[in-house]
Amino acid sequence: MAVQEFLTQARALCGEAHVAGAAEIEPRYLQPARYGAGQAAAWARPGDAAQAAALLALARRHGLRVVPQGAHTGLVRAATPQDARRDLVLSTERLREVFELDELDRTLRVSAGWRLSEINERLAPLGLWFPIDLSADPSVGGMLSHNTGGTRMLRYGDVRANTLGLVVLPAETLGHDGPLRLGQGLQKDNSALALQQLFIGASGSLGLIVEATLKLSPLPRQRAVALLAPRDTAAVLPLYQAAMARWGSLVSAFEGLSREALAAGLHGQDLSRWFRGRLPEYALLIELGSELPRQQLDLAQLLQVGLEEDLACGLLSDAVLEADEAVWALRHRISEGLRAQGTVIGLDLSLPRRHFMALRERGRAWLAAHWPQARLADFGHLGDGGLHFNVLWPREAGPLAPGQDLALRQAVYAMVAELGGSISAEHGVGPQLAQAYRAHWQGLNPALLAWSGRLQSLFDPERQMGLAEWGLEAMTD
Repeated sequence: MAVQEFLTQARALCGEAHVAGAAEIEPRYLQPARYGAGQAAAWARPGDAAQAAALLALARRHGLRVVPQGAHTGLVRAATPQDARRDLVLSTERLREVFELDELDRTLRVSAGWRLSEINERLAPLGLWFPIDLSADPSVGGMLSHNTGGTRMLRYGDVRANTLGLVVLPAETLGHDGPLRLGQGLQKDNSALALQQLFIGASGSLGLIVEATLKLSPLPRQRAVALLAPRDTAAVLPLYQAAMARWGSLVSAFEGLSREALAAGLHGQDLSRWFRGRLPEYALLIELGSELPRQQLDLAQLLQVGLEEDLACGLLSDAVLEADEAVWALRHRISEGLRAQGTVIGLDLSLPRRHFMALRERGRAWLAAHWPQARLADFGHLGDGGLHFNVLWPREAGPLAPGQDLALRQAVYAMVAELGGSISAEHGVGPQLAQAYRAHWQGLNPALLAWSGRLQSLFDPERQMGLAEWGLEAMTD
């Protein structure tokens, strides 16, 4: 009955077209781009921050759990509802009332419902962009909730590094039901506690982000890209060190791609243009970028000369140049190509660079011993320590046995802990990682769990926001 009363009041607030009960929810709000479909008691799409605040108050009165949802890419299921009796999907699609650009300060005040592609399309004619580069197209709220990184994080940093302020609706109102502004959108501001940082990466568990002030960057005027075949895997990190010493902040991306990942990205294409048809065991994608025009700084020439030095000293065996768009297209096709071959178990990891290749070898050895049918198809942001440790279970091997996914994750996460890494590099922590998150920090730093749970309880004592549980008490669920 509480749900029916909520629906009636929510429709009066937002309009009939923007509220639905369980049976009327469009599948796209329940089915993410990856993983299985969820279920919910209700769905609502507020038109502005005031409606969003009123919806949160309604949900509290009727005992509903609010699951904020942006573009619903579904990487960790943090925006996919779980409970058909009490989950309310709160879509931020219509939160688009603010788009305020300050060209002098290079900042943008923007509502949470705007998508990354829309923002950069508007900024491009002005020579600016929000420098988060992804194969997906998330909303502002979603990027902030999971602290997205992307392929050019090496140069520009993650979303956190490019956010100057937020407007939020905290789960606990403390008598103030309206929006709370955190940060003034300044480059320098030590006038208050930086509470906005708590909401970035919290997976919607502390409240709803309705607006952000983003730091913008000049749009590069030129880029130069190469796909490299190192002499062997022992040459990978020396090549990285050489690139950073040679080009410094001009390096905007430094990616690693295993042979299996390369093959997935090139599926159905003519391989003869890539390393003469013989794919290397491991490849590197490097990009230089600059705001200077080519007349002042020729990146393509710089890249070619540097790579010739690497060839001469024996670190490099081959390179593909002057195929910038084709190289990035290959990189962005990898995930789709892998899914076409079978089941992909993706682990989003981060490590100190010195341990990057060691984790790959340990993981490969574990697979050979326990899952000989599986193939490691890893790729990722080697330059900033990020690794998409993707395990492909081929379709011809049949379905995965119960518990296999969990066994793999436990084994790899144990290696990550031993090497001082992170079990979530850039995709956040939602239900997909809940059990691993608790076990990881219970073993490494139980005090962190205790303080995290205490903080969540301050913001949301009734646990009515989001699906993430940060504290020790979640261990007994």
